[in-house]
Amino acid sequence: MPRWGNANPTTAVFSRPTTQSSRCKTCIRGTIFVMRELLLLGLLTASAFAQAGKFGAFTNSDDIGNPPIKGSAEFDASTGQYRITGSGTDIWGKADQFHYVWREMSGNFAVTATAQFLTEGNEHRKASIMLRKSLDTDSPFVHLVIHGNGMPGVQFRNTKGDNTNTVDLPIEGPGTFKLKLVRQGATIAVWVARNGEALREIGHTDNQLGSPVLVGLGVASHTQASTNTVLFSDVSVEQLPPPAGGKK
Repeated sequence: MPRWGNANPTTAVFSRPTTQSSRCKTCIRGTIFVMRELLLLGLLTASAFAQAGKFGAFTNSDDIGNPPIKGSAEFDASTGQYRITGSGTDIWGKADQFHYVWREMSGNFAVTATAQFLTEGNEHRKASIMLRKSLDTDSPFVHLVIHGNGMPGVQFRNTKGDNTNTVDLPIEGPGTFKLKLVRQGATIAVWVARNGEALREIGHTDNQLGSPVLVGLGVASHTQASTNTVLFSDVSVEQLPPPAGGKK
């Protein structure tokens, strides 16, 4: 249930003859250093997904719920920006219609994105960072959402075909919003910032989506008659280590 409320490393230098014992110790130190650097490089490479594919850090772009006006996604590798257009009735109730750019992930992770609405429309049109169990229209999900009128919120469907629950926060007015969602174990924490302000945590909740889960960016227009286009920038998708205690 929700609850809201020295600069460079030193390498081994072999400059003069040494005893066998000293040579072994030096070799061991050199080997450990090389292994440490390789491990660090591997961790840095794996921690953040490179934004080099057709959809950047994500792998797929799909309409959910078969909206009559098809959505689309464009990724600009030179700027790292995603221009996502979606239509559909809403992400709400017992079934959803929207456009979703996503990738499959397991374990713990953090997703950050800055969202800017490029089109006018219904004040309840949406841009979100979403976790979703499947592409089914009535799939369980949780997302950190910004509405067109500037209202942030957390919405979730706990089981397939269930009603959507919402925790809406005070309307801040239209603007550019930085969003951050972190999953550690079963806990999901969210942060929001408006127009370049510092991120502030707005709450956390427990969720049982499990792994794997579909992680991505969602856009809905709140109507089947028009589209909603959102520009996402400064997008980061990072795999995180298990939380303290080793639980995944």
